[in-house]
Amino acid sequence: MSGMMTNDPLSVLKTLEASRIKPETRMQCKVCGFVYDPAEGCEEWQVPPGTPFAEIPDNYDCPACGCPHHSFIVLDDDEEV
Repeated sequence: MSGMMTNDPLSVLKTLEASRIKPETRMQCKVCGFVYDPAEGCEEWQVPPGTPFAEIPDNYDCPACGCPHHSFIVLDDDEEV
């Protein structure tokens, strides 16, 4: 049916993530501290600058330690990296 919402859990989570996190929000790996900055993108994963975290590939792993996409948390803009 057209316009019907999907029940796929991953799609639901991605939609919630995209609606709660601003496109310019930096995200930090909670294991090693690596910071994904949308303004810079991620050369290792060929993610171009300007790509919000919610739009990076589902199989994205931390380029520093290999932890999965869901291991990232919102980085408080007041924190020093």
